[in-house]
Amino acid sequence: MTQSAAFRHLLNHYRSHKLSLLLKATTGDSIKIALALGALDCLYWQALGNGLTNLAKGISRTIVYSYRYHPMRLPCHPPASQTSDNQNKEAA
Repeated sequence: MTQSAAFRHLLNHYRSHKLSLLLKATTGDSIKIALALGALDCLYWQALGNGLTNLAKGISRTIVYSYRYHPMRLPCHPPASQTSDNQNKEAA
């Protein structure tokens, strides 16, 4: 199966920003962490807009995984514990 140009383009940016976020998270620089999170969030929405759902899920998992290393959170990517809490509230 051949990959679309959009997929390859977004994947390259994703890999770059993923590494960047994990490196910046270890420094504790809030501004750099926020920039890297913002870039990944932007790529997430671009992937969804291009119908690349699996790529978007991977980006979201990376964002949530990075929460282990810094205090910042994005409202569209809550930690797994918050997601299950929200699902439990909605089911009640």
